[in-house]
Amino acid sequence: MKEMNRREFLTLTGAAVVALSLAGCGGGPSTPVAPTGKEAELLAAINKVWNEKFNAGKVDHEQLTLNQDAVGAIRCYGRVFEEANETPHTLKDPDHKIIFGELNGLEDKIRNKYGKDSLAGMAGISEPSPENVVALEDEYSCENTAVRTFVAKLLNNSNSAKAEFISIYCPVVQGKTYMTAVVFRNNKA
Repeated sequence: MKEMNRREFLTLTGAAVVALSLAGCGGGPSTPVAPTGKEAELLAAINKVWNEKFNAGKVDHEQLTLNQDAVGAIRCYGRVFEEANETPHTLKDPDHKIIFGELNGLEDKIRNKYGKDSLAGMAGISEPSPENVVALEDEYSCENTAVRTFVAKLLNNSNSAKAEFISIYCPVVQGKTYMTAVVFRNNKA
């Protein structure tokens, strides 16, 4: 049997996760959650643009591998929007409990598993205003223009071009699906 290198393993693992999600396979609460159809579609659209960036020498990896280890970094706000059922939203004390609950230990987990400064770009959620107003910025779309804009936001960080993983969360607010994502890399490899 041929031995696989790390890149081949990650590529096959990512493909298997996407295939399982498309097949509708999922587990109970004790098993990892496979990406939804929307996450799988969005990943494919992002990777199409990411591959173009790779061929142009602008990113280090040919594609991003779906890895939900960092999803808490974006899901924390996504859950706030879903609970409030509004965007934009003014953050209040109960929202901070949701955010900190999701983020509790995430930074240490990512640093221990992937190394220091492994988190890179994020897209889909605005920075809080001085009045603590945040908003979901990108309605879900796999259309080329929307995905290119989304990828540009993901790459708006000096470490983003080195990213090899992506975590995706698609919150639904007032019947509309939005897209949020964070990219990161393995600094321990």
